Amino acid sequence: MPVDVTLSEARILSFLLVLSRMSGLLIFLPIPGLRALPETVRPLVAIALTVPLLARVPALLPAEVSTGTMLVWCLSELCFGLLWGLAVHFLIEAFVLGAQFLALQAGFGYASIIDPSTQADAGLLQVLAQLIASLLFFATGMHRQVLYLLGESITRVPPGSYTPDVAAANQLVQLGTSMFEIAARLSMPLIALLLLIDLSLALLGRVQSQLQLLSMIFPAKLLLSLFVLGLMSTTYVRLYEIFGGKVLAFLESSLRMAVGAAARGSLAGG
Repeated sequence: MPVDVTLSEARILSFLLVLSRMSGLLIFLPIPGLRALPETVRPLVAIALTVPLLARVPALLPAEVSTGTMLVWCLSELCFGLLWGLAVHFLIEAFVLGAQFLALQAGFGYASIIDPSTQADAGLLQVLAQLIASLLFFATGMHRQVLYLLGESITRVPPGSYTPDVAAANQLVQLGTSMFEIAARLSMPLIALLLLIDLSLALLGRVQSQLQLLSMIFPAKLLLSLFVLGLMSTTYVRLYEIFGGKVLAFLESSLRMAVGAAARGSLAGG
């Protein structure tokens, strides 16, 4: 039996809109090794994730869609994906920011390696924090939650009906402040311990100025930092899950606001 592989114009338009939303999300989505792929391969990842979502897209009427309207819709869908992708990316940035707070005090700022995601020089502790946060994204099941909510967004906010909302942008800024809070909670216990050690050494140096304490204590601070980081690893997982819950709450809240805006737009159009 011959198989009909022809695609209607409505299906092609739906594919382009969903692809725009998925592409915006993948720009910031913390997938390990995604940026290391060749530029010709990366679009295939977006296409592979877009095709399963097409079944949820309601059909568009080609006669009602002009080129200018289609361009505006694609830009709106790209903004939707960027909004969600940036919120999810805060999960990694919280860990990286906490590592930056800690690196100089612990002495890791003296060493740098190549960041696998950007191919640029970066601190050792920052790269380690980025890799751990990327792996926790999959280990905690965040990837399933994000993809599930994205599928729900296709059904509840059909492509072409989304309108960028200032309220969602304000909530994203508030989520960014939570990122700084999580970064401080990740780094402050060890920073406080290292500050106490530095104060003790300063007092000891005043008592016995002949001792070369700086050269002696530097490797000890590195080892102590690694030991304490290992002891606090379970705490980091809990903080990641707490902040991940805030990110998912933001995604659900922005989805509800987008549904309300789409309903108001349809009523106004009617």
